[in-house]
Amino acid sequence: MTLRRQLFVVICSIFFVILAGLLLLSISSTRDYLQQQLASHAQDAATSLSYPLASALAQNDKVLAEVQVASMFDRGYYQKIEVRAADGKVIVSKEMPQQFAGAPQWFVDLLPISVQPGEAFITSGWRQLGKALVLSQPSIAYTHLWHSVLAICGWMLLAFLVALVLTEALLRMILKPLKHIEDATLEISSKRFVQIGVQPKARELNRVVRAMNFMSRRISEAMNAEAARAETYRREAYVDSVTGLDNRRSFDLRFNQLLDDATEFQHGLLITLELDQIKAFNNEFGYGQGNQLLSSVARSAQEVMGDYAAILSRSGGTSFTFLFLDADEDLQIAVTGALQTRVIQSIADSKGAETVSFNVGCTLFRAGETGHHVLARADLAVERARQARRNGLAFVKTDEQEITSAGSHSWRTIIEEALAHNRVGLLLQPVVTLRDGVVVQQEVTSRLIDAQSSPITAAMFMPMALRHQLMPNIDQAVISQALAAMRVGSIAADVSVSLNVTAQSMASGEFRSWLETLLRSIGAEARRLSFEVSEFGYSRDLDACTSCAALVRKYGAKFGVDHFGLDPEALKAVRVLTPDFIKLNGNLVREAADSASSREHLRSIIRLAASLDVPVTAQNIESEAVVNMLQVDHVTYGQGYYFGAPTPLP
Repeated sequence: MTLRRQLFVVICSIFFVILAGLLLLSISSTRDYLQQQLASHAQDAATSLSYPLASALAQNDKVLAEVQVASMFDRGYYQKIEVRAADGKVIVSKEMPQQFAGAPQWFVDLLPISVQPGEAFITSGWRQLGKALVLSQPSIAYTHLWHSVLAICGWMLLAFLVALVLTEALLRMILKPLKHIEDATLEISSKRFVQIGVQPKARELNRVVRAMNFMSRRISEAMNAEAARAETYRREAYVDSVTGLDNRRSFDLRFNQLLDDATEFQHGLLITLELDQIKAFNNEFGYGQGNQLLSSVARSAQEVMGDYAAILSRSGGTSFTFLFLDADEDLQIAVTGALQTRVIQSIADSKGAETVSFNVGCTLFRAGETGHHVLARADLAVERARQARRNGLAFVKTDEQEITSAGSHSWRTIIEEALAHNRVGLLLQPVVTLRDGVVVQQEVTSRLIDAQSSPITAAMFMPMALRHQLMPNIDQAVISQALAAMRVGSIAADVSVSLNVTAQSMASGEFRSWLETLLRSIGAEARRLSFEVSEFGYSRDLDACTSCAALVRKYGAKFGVDHFGLDPEALKAVRVLTPDFIKLNGNLVREAADSASSREHLRSIIRLAASLDVPVTAQNIESEAVVNMLQVDHVTYGQGYYFGAPTPLP
């Protein structure tokens, strides 16, 4: 319950107690007053009746006495009138039963009115003839009391409602800054160090806000400095200083990672651009002019392809390589045509560059191919373009790349049949602590089993699954089987389970709804689950990742980023959506063992993660030397063949 709600309940309770006390006091006072009035009324009636009765009793005229009593009794204000002789014998008695038509019976039972009789002696001279007793009728008093209670309750209820409204408004106004403070603390707990915009007038809250803003600002500055340092090391290691594009090392690492990861694309397009006669241009005009020309060509490429390309790189002295994922034919034609036009213009704008020419080679590729085969085809395309004409363009295809509609349909049938018959095989690979090798997590990967019981690797079926929008179905099957294995004890109960989720699944509202229903149904078991998304999907669709992270965290599961460290956009995204853990790109880990600049980049990522309190796991560990290096760099967890290969789930 919120503080505002607690204060509201307490204040309302106090108001209720006060108003209830006033109500009870008012009812009690009214009842006492009515009892006094009834007693006084009875006494006055008895006194006034005693005078005419004196003459009737003196003459021993009982009829006259009855007439005199009846004349008063018939008015209806009395419950009982009784006349007694001096010896106590009843001479006249009139009595009317109690009637409570003006008030409900439960009210009469709850608030009984005590009716006191009025008495008066009947005398003639010095002789006592008898006594008159009068008891007032309480029904009128009950009716009056009932209507009084209704009126008092109505006013009290109105006052209570007004007090509720005013209390709510006042608490909202007073505690409004507290809501901003609460929102800021939630942001800070999510590693987003925001500033509180309001300045409360209350001294205590004002001091809290100023202290929090100061702390958040200092931490944010430290985080920004760490992120900037990481970006600096990344640029030193993986960015070409002349063009600002990725260098060859960065391209190779990122390209090989994409080829290894079949979950992010169906097919790719590689464009290689090579400039000719640059050496002669440098000899004549100097390397400064040559670098300016290279930079101009790079800017032209960025303007044409920056919104579409996954990687833009300078892969050699006069060579540029551009990579696209899932580019359709129209985009290929538009991009290559625009690139030719802009590069021609850049060369024309460079003084003395008339002799410089270029050639563009294009080739398609898919996940699972080796990088050098794809690059070899791109080089072949460049040579064909060079042989064709000046500033030429050539495209090289292979039979392996050409997927007919029949083949695509066959793959869809294979995948759907495997899912329908639950032919999904799971493999487990342990994540361990580097210090003592204790298994803390099992990462789940999958493969399909065909009708002949032969395994189909992810590199083979996932491109087609992506094309036919079947990845949500595959991810659902994998998650369901992993949970079933957890329930039967196939996965140790003291370790967490990490599940890979594709960007296509995260972007699916239907998949997220299914996942939420599942997590809600398994209760506390969800705390053992971790969901990983690749760095590529994380940096490209941050909105979907944010929604997915909020969903799984809602039920106690964790959200992490896999293959982290090479995409420049990921360092920016980590400040917007801080993951619960990151797994370092395996190619980066291998590169860091042999390259000082890559090692510094790796260390900067580890320091940034430590400042955000994000655990780091290194992947693709294959030797003790790498383990020792990572321990020196304060990496906590490791994963790779050194600790255990992926093994089929028993």
